[in-house]
Order: sequence, then structure tokens, then C-alpha cells
Amino acid sequence: MEQFISFFQNFGVLGLFIISFIESIFSPILPDLLLIPMALSIPEKAIYYSVIATTGSVLGGIVGYFVGNKYGVLAVKKFVPNKYVEKISGWLDQYGGWAIFLAALAPIPYKFVSISSGVFRINMVVFLAASIFGRGKRFLLEGILIFYYGPQAIDLIKTYSNTFMIGITLFIVLIVVGIAVMRKIPQRKLS
Repeated sequence: MEQFISFFQNFGVLGLFIISFIESIFSPILPDLLLIPMALSIPEKAIYYSVIATTGSVLGGIVGYFVGNKYGVLAVKKFVPNKYVEKISGWLDQYGGWAIFLAALAPIPYKFVSISSGVFRINMVVFLAASIFGRGKRFLLEGILIFYYGPQAIDLIKTYSNTFMIGITLFIVLIVVGIAVMRKIPQRKLS
């Protein structure tokens, strides 16, 4: 894996874009492994690098979506381990865009989400919005923190990411519970 990262590091910004793009389709290597060292080497360009990673990831996600849409279950079986297929299907059915947004934030290969979204025919606008906000939050947070704090940002990224993920998960659980409760309460007619 280090050789793979080193190879793309030789191409600078183009390498970052390519690794972000292919990670959304078939590569298991996370763009963060290239983004963070590049941003730390030139903190003034950290936000720029984050935008490149976000753009590459979202564009690759679109390709992954269409691969999943065209090849369906065959694509899922090829690129997504069986133990994740049923979980992803359940999350997408139950939470739709929120599942995509949370997965876009998580440090898992985004190919699982993009291909599965195409297979399960998630609305493209929902997919794009969740991808842009989720991937943007993930990569831009890293870039902004490195821009302002330099190497000390690594500790902030670890702390903030864990706290944020716990908070957002609790928030979504509360929304789901609230919706379920509201659906069970009979609606009174105004007369």
C-alpha cells in the first residue's frame, strides 16, 4: 500500500485527484493517506487539496453509482463484501440520503456506498447532495484544521471525527425515533 501511495504522491495534486476518484469506484486506499501528508507539507494549500479530494471523490462516486446502476447485484458482489451488502441495503432503504451522508463521513471505502446507491437506485439528486456534503465535510474539515493548526491538527481531527460521528449518529437516531412516534400518533381532524 505504501508503494501505491508513493506512486500517486509523485503526481502531486493530480495524484490526489486520481486516488480520490478511484477510491469511490474500486480502490480500498483512502484519499486521507495522501491528502493529510500533502496538506501538512504545505499548510497554506491544505484547503485547496481538500477541495481536490472532495471533487475527485464525488466525481468517482458518480461513476460508481452508474456502475452499480448498470451492473446491479453483480457489481455489488464484485466490489462489496457479502457481509456488508444486506446492511447497506437496509440502511439505504431505511435512511436514504442520511445513510449516504454518514457513510461519506466514515473512514470506509466510499465505493461501497456509491456502487450500492446505484444498485438500489437511490435518487441521483439525493445521492449527489449527500455525497457533496458528506465528502466535503470529511476532507474540508481535515484541510481547514491543517490550514489553521498545522501538525497539531492531527490530534484535533482524531478527536473531532470521533465526537462528531457519535453526535451525528445520536441526532439521526433521535430523528428516526421522532418520526416513528409521530407516525403512530393518530392525526386528529380539525372541525
